Amino acid sequence: MNFILNEFSRSCFYSRIFLCLFLLMINIFFGCYQQLPHGIPKLYKTKITIVQDGKPLQGVSIIAINEDFGSSPWTAGGITNQAGIIELKTQGKYNGLPLGRYSITATKVETPADLVLPKNVNTDQEIREYDRILNEIQKNSFEVIDKKFRTQETTPLKIQVKPETNIFTFDLGISVREKVEANSQY
Repeated sequence: MNFILNEFSRSCFYSRIFLCLFLLMINIFFGCYQQLPHGIPKLYKTKITIVQDGKPLQGVSIIAINEDFGSSPWTAGGITNQAGIIELKTQGKYNGLPLGRYSITATKVETPADLVLPKNVNTDQEIREYDRILNEIQKNSFEVIDKKFRTQETTPLKIQVKPETNIFTFDLGISVREKVEANSQY
């Protein structure tokens, strides 16, 4: 009887080892890490909070441009959530940024909520209506972030990504209301 119990215990032990190894292999092959394409260096989690008028600002388009773009051409970006937070993604896809110094640009255009471009435009009448609505949107759209934050050349927003989790907060001051130029994209 003792022999049977020992064999049973040994069998359970090997089954548990096999299960642990199997789960470890699944985690390695399909696991939580992200596989980067060839050429992208190691990325470090980078989170930015954007505040304006003392409140988190949702819907801000953020772009992080490496100040040594020639030797490290990786940019990152995204849009802030309702808490004003963005977790930057390199090439818009991979979590984090490579080590380095970055200039941060921020833009946000407010458009009339009641004007929505139609999705299906097929007839001449639908094209004219689309153009009319687009023209109205362009005439009534405003940039709400100060101009100095919108370009790499003028932005005072800078970060240094280090080999750790990087958390930054930027206050963009008071809201502005500048008309969007007709030829600019938003």
